[in-house]
Amino acid sequence: MQSKSLRLEIFEESKQELKVSFEKKWESHSLQTFQFLSANLFRCFPDMPESAHKKAYFDILSYKVLQGVDTQFSSNFSGLDDFNEFNFEEIKKHLPALFVSHHIGSYRSAIAFLVKYNINVVMMVDPLAYRYSLEKMQHQFQQVKDTFNSTSDFIIFPSDKADLTLQIMGKVKQGYSVLAFMDGNSGANGYLNRDNSMQIPFFGQEMYVRTGLPTLSFYLKIPIIPMLSYYDDNLTPRWNVYDPIVPPTGERNPAAYVAQSTRYLYGILENALQQYPMQWEGWMFMHRYLTLAPVDAGIPDSLSNIGINDKAGLFMLDGRYYILNRENYKLMELEEEVFHLFNNKNRDAILERPLADVHLLYKNRFLIHN
Repeated sequence: MQSKSLRLEIFEESKQELKVSFEKKWESHSLQTFQFLSANLFRCFPDMPESAHKKAYFDILSYKVLQGVDTQFSSNFSGLDDFNEFNFEEIKKHLPALFVSHHIGSYRSAIAFLVKYNINVVMMVDPLAYRYSLEKMQHQFQQVKDTFNSTSDFIIFPSDKADLTLQIMGKVKQGYSVLAFMDGNSGANGYLNRDNSMQIPFFGQEMYVRTGLPTLSFYLKIPIIPMLSYYDDNLTPRWNVYDPIVPPTGERNPAAYVAQSTRYLYGILENALQQYPMQWEGWMFMHRYLTLAPVDAGIPDSLSNIGINDKAGLFMLDGRYYILNRENYKLMELEEEVFHLFNNKNRDAILERPLADVHLLYKNRFLIHN
């Protein structure tokens, strides 16, 4: 970076600011993201004690802060020499290509990696990122382009753009490569749309993931070049660039290629997370893609030996009160009084509520038999 010591000084200052706002989340019960994150950690890291979830949350947010700091230094990437086994002369033979990465490590620096080698690129981004960060991404690109005196052109499309495929096809024919992030899992109709998706095993869970990128590779007959970033123990951004995945010629049915490529790309991410687990933003959102079976505990025979489920997580949002079962992701809105009873672990007062309310809490396993 421009100055490794300055970069780390800014990061440490930013972390101190983060600590203040982080603790305020607990004071104000602004814990929606944390409670869902905690539920995801319970599933994917069953050996991690619940007491470690708060630190895990802080670590994830800290790496997000570091990514933001790194964009300030994006015009002077000494770390560009840290692309490990990357051989541009070999990669150049496969251009235009579909560069596929994940939201881990210093993933935002991927554009610098491409610009350095004068690659024209179309980047697909999440619709929210497009709406709120477009100017910032364009500014970062221009900084890097000026630094390397690059000839690269850079176009950004939201992943839900109605004619996205046609637009990309046109640009690929002009020699543009594509940069996209596989784990964004977005596209037409948002992340809840499971069309063009498949189930894959991921950290012991069954997760729906979009298959649009491998499908695009198949029909455009351009290879996928997997890329993955991570921060090493010294918080230096590193990258791995993997061998191209080349779509088959003469094959009309994309199913086998799409399935194999999708599993391979998520396998790269899963392997990296074994070593750098809290560098991935996706832990905060993966519940959106999980395959969840409905849970109904029925009505208890009696209220004896009933207590509060330790997996019940509380949060406030827009002045309203909620409880999340971190075992089955069941979410309920609570009256303010009941919210505080749960917060104070006042089991007896909860059981004195109207029987229909108690039964509903039991049915969704916010109350359980001890």
